[in-house]
Order: sequence, then structure tokens, then C-alpha cells
Amino acid sequence: MREGRAVSINAGVNPIWKKWTGRLVLLLLLVLTFAARCHNRPQIFHDGGVFFVDGDCYSRMTRAKMVHEGHWIIRHHDFENWPQGVTPHTTALLDWMIVGLKPAVDLAFKITDPQWKNTFHAQTLDVAGALISPLLGVLTAAWLWWWAGAMQLRFRSAMVLLFALSPIAVHGAVLGRPDHQSLLMFLLAVALGCELWLIRPEDDAKKSHRAWGIAAGSAWGLALWVSLYEPLVLLVPVITARLLRERKTLLGVGSRGEWIALFGFFLLGLLVDGWRIDVPGAELRENFGRWSSTILELRPLKPTEPLLWQWLGLLVLATPVLLCLAGREDRCAFVLLGGFVILFALTAWQRRWGYFLLVTFAVSLPWQLRAFRDVRIAWLAFAVGLWPMLSSWWPEVKERLRGGANEAIFDQAKEDQAWHQLGQTRLRTIALKMKGGERSGFISPWWYSPQIAYWSGQPGVAGTSHQSLPGIVDTARFFLSADAEKAAEILQRRRVGWVIVDPSADVEQRDRLHGVTNSEKVLGVAAPKEPLCEILNYHPRKAPPFLREMKPQELGLVTQLAPKDESDPQSQGIQIVFTQMQRLFYVEREKP
Repeated sequence: MREGRAVSINAGVNPIWKKWTGRLVLLLLLVLTFAARCHNRPQIFHDGGVFFVDGDCYSRMTRAKMVHEGHWIIRHHDFENWPQGVTPHTTALLDWMIVGLKPAVDLAFKITDPQWKNTFHAQTLDVAGALISPLLGVLTAAWLWWWAGAMQLRFRSAMVLLFALSPIAVHGAVLGRPDHQSLLMFLLAVALGCELWLIRPEDDAKKSHRAWGIAAGSAWGLALWVSLYEPLVLLVPVITARLLRERKTLLGVGSRGEWIALFGFFLLGLLVDGWRIDVPGAELRENFGRWSSTILELRPLKPTEPLLWQWLGLLVLATPVLLCLAGREDRCAFVLLGGFVILFALTAWQRRWGYFLLVTFAVSLPWQLRAFRDVRIAWLAFAVGLWPMLSSWWPEVKERLRGGANEAIFDQAKEDQAWHQLGQTRLRTIALKMKGGERSGFISPWWYSPQIAYWSGQPGVAGTSHQSLPGIVDTARFFLSADAEKAAEILQRRRVGWVIVDPSADVEQRDRLHGVTNSEKVLGVAAPKEPLCEILNYHPRKAPPFLREMKPQELGLVTQLAPKDESDPQSQGIQIVFTQMQRLFYVEREKP
């Protein structure tokens, strides 16, 4: 009787203890996921504004602003490749999510700051744009945890921890990066999880099979709505594998709901955003290869690079063996192995596939660790494998703690960050001076064009999308021009009213302007002896007569502390001239 009573008590307490322990672990992992994605907060929120990670983010926010103003369907961009514009591959789904998050941000500010002392009250759309990707990262982590529980998989905390800390997963959903990768990682994680559920041999319940099939089809359909590139490439091997494995039941009653959901959301995306695949023009075909070589995400990743170990950890070295061992008991492991091999090859070709390689690797962890048989050995292998990933975070942690002997390195990093913030602030000051008045285009380095367009409301000749390549090429020709007439022709043809030049040096060639070296790479030619970009940066007084430089006083970079002495015509009083980085030139239209 005593033994039976003891067993009864343990049976009642143990599940409750496990349930609350699991909830606590999940909460800690979700907090860690969000905190890791907000590690760059000082670079995003500073000087009373919201500054996004890169140019693509500002293009997305320009779309979100248009949606907020009532333009729910956007099929043409005139703020890039001005004046022709582009038919974008960007779709509405993430735009709507950002605008939908704005009321929640408004409410949060009303509750926490009812006196409206915070300057971000008037920038809640920007705050929503900054937060959307970290929240999607948290949603992905929560899905992985719930899905692993539904599949009754062990080591789900290891899977979520890897997703929380992997630098590539963090970068894809980092604060201030409202780009489609964060949404795609979530949708493809859902699609992969549902596909793995559907091939489980023990799942015989028709209702359950139908529900998971509809969820898989919905995730695939929404992913195809977001992008017709990565999801389509990944869907092809999935369909091929299912054709080989279950041809007879592929269109059966149990699978029909999946295909209806997939094509339903895909067609809905076509109705909203239209067909997004077009035949590349001659200029795009000629220059795309050179331009894409300047984009980090489009460069190859060598398997021997330390970056790969920082993304996935050392356990990736044993992944094929571990999944083959696990596949003897569960064929899901072989499916994951196939996906891992395909994505590994794609990532070696272009780094942009690393986001989805990480998701697949994280999902495969329960099978990999199960192959060790001994739970303690499995956790030890996982902990050792995390070492490169944790090492990549160590400088960030030490910067927060300000510890260690490398104070000079931290001081240099802080100085670089301060200069970056100052450059962004000054660029926004210039852009705001362009706001209002006649709508006319501007020429600037292509990587700055979207943010200038967002802040100024004026359209840019260049942009950060490949569809803007004609404008990027014209911008490069303008900056490398040694002939004032050819430069004037570009300004006339592109209906340009403003020119912005940037003094940043090339990372590899510190003695040369980035605007010059990048233009050389885009065009595949060497710069002349005195290209226009250098003249406008170093010798603005020698600028062609149709370009008039805006003085610091006109840009609001001069503050008068003491008035002028009226008796002395040479007196300027006491003035503070703030650091000016970029230069702004106004195009005198009558002179070209």
C-alpha cells in the first residue's frame, strides 16, 4: 500500500513539475531570442530617430508608409530607377504586417508614456518596422518548440537555443531589418515541420493528417506570395520526393487540402501583387554579374570559412553521419539530410541561402542528438559544438561588460559606431532639406538611395534592388564622368534636381572613395584621373556650373551662439559649425 501510494503521488506531481519547468525554459528561450535580435539597439534608435539596417529596409518602409496612407496595393515603384520606376518583386504581406503592428505600438506608447515625452510617439510606424523581424524571430522559436512537442521529440530546447543564438538567424530577423527573410524563415519552418509530420508512419488519423496538410499548404502558399525565388526552389525537391514516395496518394482526399491551400494563397498573392517574373533586359544581363559581386549576400561561402562554424556550430561536421544513423529508425532523418545537402550547396553558391540552411539544421537537431543514444553524451556534443557560435558573441558580451584587456579594440569599435551614427544623422538632415517642393529625382550612391527617398519623399535614380540596375549604372557613369556634358546629359535624361556625394573610403582601398571603387566594379572600367565623384567630394568649388553646393548654413549645420558685431562688417559673431560629412548639390536646371 505504501509503495502504491508513493507511486500515485509521484505520478501526480511529476507531470505538473515537468509542465511548469517546460514553460519556464520556453519563456527564457523566447526572451533570449528577442534579446539576441535586439543586440544592435544603439545603432537603430539614436538621435531621436529610427535608423534601419540597410537600404532594402527603407524601400520596405516606403511601401509601408504608402500602405498606411491608403495605397494597399503597390505594383509600381517610382522612388527608385527614376523616372521610369520599376515593377517590384516586393510583395504586400510584410507591408500589411508592419502597418498592422503600428496600432499595438501606438497603444504601448500611450500606456507607458501618456505625457508624450518620448520623441518616438510620432514615429510609431518606424518603430513597428524595427520590431517586426525580432517578433517574427520569436514566433519562429515558439513554433519550433510547440512543433517538437507535438512530434514528441527530445532535445527541443537545444533546437530552439541554436535558433536563438545563431548569427545568421539573428541577422535575418535583427532589430531594424524589416525585410522578407524573417517572414520566410518563419513560413518555411512551419512548412518543413508540417511536411515532417505528414510522413510519419504512425500518423493514421485522417482529420489530423488533413489539418497538418492544410497548414503545410498554407505555409508554402504564403511563402510563394512573399517570394517566388527561395520557396519555389525549395518546393521543387519536396514535390519531387513526394512524387517518388506517394504518387498514388499525392492528390488523394488526405492531401487535397494541402494543394488547395497552397494554390489558394499563391493565387491570392497574384491577384494582389500581380505577376512578378519578367525577362531581364539587355542592360540588366550585361551588368548584373558585376553589380552582384559587390553584394555580400550574393557572394559564395567557402565551407572552410569560420563563418560557417559560427552559424551552425561544430556539430555540422558530423551531421551527415548522425542523420544516416537516425534514419535507420525514422525516415524523417533522411528527408532532413536531403534538405541539408541541397541547402548546403546553395549556401556555398550564395550566402543568402544560409538563413534556410540554419532552419533546416536546427530542425534536424533532435534527430542528430538522438543518434548518440546516451542523453548526456548528446548534450555534451551539442555544448562543445556551440563553442564557435558562442565565441562569435563574446566580443558583444565583453563590450556590454567593458571587461578584459582589449579596451583599445572596444574603444575603436565604439568610435566606428559613433561615426556611423553621425553619418546617418547628417544624411537624414540633408534628406529633410530636400523634402517638399517640386518632385524631382536625386543621384546618390545606390546603397543610400532608399533611405534618402524615404526621408525626403523624393525619388532616387538608383536603388538597392536588381530592377534598379539601369539607374545604378547611370549613377556610376555620373560619378566616374570626366566630361561635364555627359554628366549634364544624365541629369537631364533622369530629371535630377539633387546630387548627394559621400566621403566614405573603400574598406579595402582606404585611400580611395567608395563611390569611385564601387562604380568601377559596376561598370567594369577604371576611373579617369579626376572623376566627378572626387571633384564633388574634395574640390566642390571646381564643380560644373550647373551644380551648386548647399552651404552648411542652408543645411542647418550652423548654430549662432552670439550675434554679429554690426560695427564690424567682418564679424561673424560666435558660430558652431557641426561636422558635415555628405555634400548636397542643387542642380540648376537652366544651365545643363
